[in-house]
Amino acid sequence: MSDHNAPNDGSTGHEWDGIRELTNKPPTWWAWGFYAGLTFVTCYYIIYPSTPMNNKVQAFVNGITGQEVFVHGHTKGIMGLLHINDYYEGENWTQAEIDNLKAKGYNELKIKAGDRKYLDAWTAVNEMRDDVHEIESVRAKYMEKVKTMTADEIIADDEMRQFVLGRTRVIFGDNCAACHQSGGQGVLNKTDPGNSFPNLTDDDWLFGGWTDKIIETITDGRQAEMPAKGGNEDLTSADIDKLATFIHDGLSTGDAVLNDDGELVKGADNPTFAAANELFQETCAACHSANGKGANLNGDYDTGSANFTDTIWRFGGSLATIKQTITEGRKSEMPTWGGRLDPTTIKMLAVRVHEFGGGQPKPADE
Repeated sequence: MSDHNAPNDGSTGHEWDGIRELTNKPPTWWAWGFYAGLTFVTCYYIIYPSTPMNNKVQAFVNGITGQEVFVHGHTKGIMGLLHINDYYEGENWTQAEIDNLKAKGYNELKIKAGDRKYLDAWTAVNEMRDDVHEIESVRAKYMEKVKTMTADEIIADDEMRQFVLGRTRVIFGDNCAACHQSGGQGVLNKTDPGNSFPNLTDDDWLFGGWTDKIIETITDGRQAEMPAKGGNEDLTSADIDKLATFIHDGLSTGDAVLNDDGELVKGADNPTFAAANELFQETCAACHSANGKGANLNGDYDTGSANFTDTIWRFGGSLATIKQTITEGRKSEMPTWGGRLDPTTIKMLAVRVHEFGGGQPKPADE
């Protein structure tokens, strides 16, 4: 309940359940904090966009002043009345842009061709545009140099190489990382080998790993196919077991070594290897070369056949996976990017892929 106290007792005269409402002044530090906060809010209120306003009031005030004192139903603030954009001079809507918005379902548009796209004064968004424009103006001189340099010249120039590597981080992420991962490490899907993607960080290349070849690969894409049973329909399950074992236990481990004529120079005393090599030369050598080192290491940069003498596997190197590959064949495709990315961007991506660590020097005969 409420009770009334005697006057002049330092209270307002009200007491509630034994608690008196006093008239003591707040602490000085609290008062200073309060007034400082009030001053800050008032200044912010005046300087920056803040108060919601009725659109009719907005139109009336703007009509009288001849300026956008209010914008989008809010006060514009003093900053919004000042033209302090170093780079941004304003842009106008084009009819093509308006038609594109309408095609996306924006049918309530009030803008028309020639209307100013953004405020030609300070806003947080325009400040961001200024910052972006400043960055792009610095980049522009580097981009002009990139256009006139070859990929190899960029790699040889450390300043330009670092610029391109930084510039392509997002480009690679947007266009390549979905398959090759952000670091270029690719994907080896052991559960579903056919859904694997090449590792760009090693030095194992199917179509050549110097810059011109990488540009060609990105621009035109690649298609590779190994037919079921290597195209030899006469292969039996026993033959496939022999070939898979020969590749898994012999060629990839170095226990079996073939010369360029397809002769076993190591492992010839192993009757299993000797018998399997006959099948290999008959069925596989046409693509993977008589020595089993694949097309690239034998100077063929267009076939794309794999090297069996290392431990790098495109679809997995387990004995079971190798048998599956021989039995069912494999088909893979990299899409073309020439129609989606301009030549300069492709050249920069080629530098990035080359500099992942596995780039090859250009062969003397190329």
